[in-house]
Amino acid sequence: MPRAPLTLCISTDGGLTWPIRRIVDDSPGTCLSNNSVDGRNKELSYPYLLEGKDGALHVAYTYFRRAIKYVRLPAGWIDGESS
Repeated sequence: MPRAPLTLCISTDGGLTWPIRRIVDDSPGTCLSNNSVDGRNKELSYPYLLEGKDGALHVAYTYFRRAIKYVRLPAGWIDGESS
């Protein structure tokens, strides 16, 4: 089963529903091998999220079992206010 897309979801009702969804990484997410060297593992896993003092979101996650990828999302990104 693919581990993708990596999506940030927001709940406004204590976790009953998750109506706000924004894609962070739209890579394939397929895991065709546990070998991280052969290039067939496109898994996105173990995301970690922090909010900075300026409202920016900082996301780090395992990228294709070969690296840790870091993405900075500007303040307002989750609400569609910035790109």
